[in-house]
Amino acid sequence: MQHTALLAIGLAALSGGCKKKSDDAAGSAASAGSGTAAGPGARLEPFTGKLTVDRVMGARDLVRPFDPWDDGFAKLQALVGKPTKIEGPRHTWAIVEGDACAHFYVTRDNGADYKMEGIIVGTVQSPAQSTTDGATGNHAECLKAAGVDLGPPEDPAALGPPAAGTAIDLAGVRSAVIPGRSKWKDHKVKVAATLGAVSTSTSGQDTYVTVNLTAGADDTAEPLSCSFEKNAAAPDLAPGTAVIASGTMKIQEWTSMGTGVVTLKPGLSDCTIAAAPAK
Repeated sequence: MQHTALLAIGLAALSGGCKKKSDDAAGSAASAGSGTAAGPGARLEPFTGKLTVDRVMGARDLVRPFDPWDDGFAKLQALVGKPTKIEGPRHTWAIVEGDACAHFYVTRDNGADYKMEGIIVGTVQSPAQSTTDGATGNHAECLKAAGVDLGPPEDPAALGPPAAGTAIDLAGVRSAVIPGRSKWKDHKVKVAATLGAVSTSTSGQDTYVTVNLTAGADDTAEPLSCSFEKNAAAPDLAPGTAVIASGTMKIQEWTSMGTGVVTLKPGLSDCTIAAAPAK
């Protein structure tokens, strides 16, 4: 009888110890960074210190899809503070430290879309870390999430687009667009150039036309890409014809797989081509 009583007491003590450890582990993630213990029903305070790569990476598995949004968002903010960027339902945390960058995001979704009640955590992108040498992760994607402007610094003195209806030559595009890209991006422009190669591709029933614009037969620099609207007809003009291209200026990003370095290039979308007026 005495042995039975001792066994019961030992099991009770062991059970109580395991429960305490489990509760401590659950509470430590919820209250990380706030310095405030998270008891039952306690309100988690957002972390207000300096965000670090380690903190961002520590958010892995803190929330899961279909968690109640208010609870999940409170846990995240207790660890990594307020989001560094909010775009619609997407809430992003990102930080750059020297050559390293870390980021993740979650979405705030309507539970009714998943036959659930209330607002829930939708997509959860696990924290990812990257480096400038491209050895790990997508560094360009992480830098963009952190709000870092990719490519060379902008030049405030760079020329902007000419007045509406006025064409700029290709040399002007090459010298001004990337240095002054915030002035040019998504603006409708006209470019005076020479028609280069014309390519046509298909996807299902749809046709896509892209032409290259050059500065002439002796031009060895990279041509300006000009993409037509879907199913638009290819231009009925011979290569080498002087043309005026009209379209929307886009800034294209090209990332080196070896180094992770991002190169910016200008390009035209929704393009149309017409022969240049005779001089």
